[in-house]
Amino acid sequence: MPRQILPDEKAFTAFRKKLLTLGFRELTSEEFSKTFKRLGLEAPRPQEGRETGFIFSANELKVFIWTTYLSQEQKSRDSDAGWILIADGDRARYFTHPLRRTKNFLLKMVRHAWVARWRIIHRPLCPQCQRYMRIAYGQALKSRYWRCDNMRHHAKPIFVAWDNGMPPKALAFLQIQRKARSRYRQTRKKAGKPNNVAMLNRKKWPKRRPENSV
Repeated sequence: MPRQILPDEKAFTAFRKKLLTLGFRELTSEEFSKTFKRLGLEAPRPQEGRETGFIFSANELKVFIWTTYLSQEQKSRDSDAGWILIADGDRARYFTHPLRRTKNFLLKMVRHAWVARWRIIHRPLCPQCQRYMRIAYGQALKSRYWRCDNMRHHAKPIFVAWDNGMPPKALAFLQIQRKARSRYRQTRKKAGKPNNVAMLNRKKWPKRRPENSV
């Protein structure tokens, strides 16, 4: 297991600047408070401080960046992982694999943030009915694709690949990440150990007022 390296204030400041340059903005405490009240959210376990998060919106989708960093305390949480997700309203439709706080953690966060941002900027329109295509689940745990079920305009669902149109440099980065995870999964499988433990054990935030979801 690679050694944990927690970002310090200087590293996080540079990371924040890169995200702001990409068009992300930092989530405010007021936004946190209103979302908690509106949905009746409950943390699945006690947490230290308020985690610094960022958001980018385009084409009715949102990218959220969860950093594990506590700006007020100017430190990272002792135990956590970074997450990047794409949401449609209040529903998370895609999560990256958990990003461990090891060497190049913030660099990987920026690159995955760029890719997620690119995906929603280039959210495809259905080639037949021109409606926004939605993020659909594939057979594999993290598999996604774009899908349109507007049967009033076409008799069958229309599908578009998740990586459709991805710039070569970004696609090469994703392929490197996927090959590394594939090797890691094979190693664990040979050792008789389960895979995707962090994702499968990730506890959801219960909603006491789900009727307020959008």
